[in-house]
Amino acid sequence: MLTIEKIKIYNKYGGDIDGFSRGGKTSEQNLFGDNNWSLIDEFEQDVKLISDRLVSKEYREKSLIKLNENCDLETKDYFNSKISFYSDFKEVSEIMANIKSRINDETDTVWAGFDNTEVLIKELDSDQKQIELLDFDTLEKIMVEFLPTSTYQELAMSNGWSDEYLQIAEKFDSIHKRIKEKLFKTTYKNNNGSSAKAKDSNNNKFWSKLKSLWS
Repeated sequence: MLTIEKIKIYNKYGGDIDGFSRGGKTSEQNLFGDNNWSLIDEFEQDVKLISDRLVSKEYREKSLIKLNENCDLETKDYFNSKISFYSDFKEVSEIMANIKSRINDETDTVWAGFDNTEVLIKELDSDQKQIELLDFDTLEKIMVEFLPTSTYQELAMSNGWSDEYLQIAEKFDSIHKRIKEKLFKTTYKNNNGSSAKAKDSNNNKFWSKLKSLWS
């Protein structure tokens, strides 16, 4: 299990395993298992690639699951903080949990397009799990579910929490915009400041259209 103490030692030697082997204190070396150093190396590289969106969905999910299985809570936070949009996705996960908390056996799901609460909860659980794995396709799916007359608004109107829904939707909208802005900066950097400009123009048109729908 990786701990923050091991991370501090790794950083002390700048990730140089040879330097650690030659100059590391016995007390430091005794903390490390056979593959701890290489595992930190791997996770450092993975979170950088994930943050720059240079890996596939499958690779990202596998990496995050492996990270969660091999790090204590403090060390997970250390690595996750290096992913530029992680905290934003965490907020989206909390929004999903908020919506789920409003659902009970008496919840009317018909207008939201679900046969019963069990089916709805199953979908919300699935979406939240994917959000926790930083899945952008699911993020866009949730964005659509928040649009006027779509799933979440119909659910709120049918069950008496329309005012709260507006607050939740506004919060999601601000998070979604923040993520898009971060992605634009990442794309701009990855493309050396070239092709991202056209994408930014298209994004502005997209958000203008969304704002007109909300007004």
